[in-house]
Amino acid sequence: MIKNLFTLTFLIFSILVFSQEKANKLGLFGTLEANIGLDVAAMIKESQATNEYERQKLDPGKFNYGFATQLGYQPLNWFAFATGVRYSYVDPNFHVVYWTVQPFFIVSNPKDEEFTYISANFGTQINRTASENAKLFGLSVGFFEPITKNLGNKFQVNLEVLDFDGNSTLFVGFSYGIAIFSNKKL
Repeated sequence: MIKNLFTLTFLIFSILVFSQEKANKLGLFGTLEANIGLDVAAMIKESQATNEYERQKLDPGKFNYGFATQLGYQPLNWFAFATGVRYSYVDPNFHVVYWTVQPFFIVSNPKDEEFTYISANFGTQINRTASENAKLFGLSVGFFEPITKNLGNKFQVNLEVLDFDGNSTLFVGFSYGIAIFSNKKL
């Protein structure tokens, strides 16, 4: 029994220590990004509104744009986590600043230099505006692409729900960002 345990331990140790390639990780990373989103349903509803009463009942915003900054860490080959601040302009009365949390699930090969991911995005309002309690929920698909040793691009396609005190708006959007990461071996 002890001989088998020793052999198994030696085998596992050999595989871990002498493996040829190690998986790439971003390590500690920060992003600065710009985003834009369109509410296609609101555009259709607005074109179908026939009077002022129907126009007043429409949800705020046909598009949104904004900026975000995040700080994150990738502890596992398949998982990273980021948090930060995001500003979104939705309507002249809705300039919302969110505190965001975004887990990333890396779906690309861990040995690749491009980090393709699926992520969720959650945010809660931290400023005062026409909305008292705005929330942000979203799903996205994107990738980090290293350019130099510590600098890269971040591309992302979003599907987001912005909830303004019970009035929800669905946006389809795109974001581009610059990422700085601590792993210099990419």
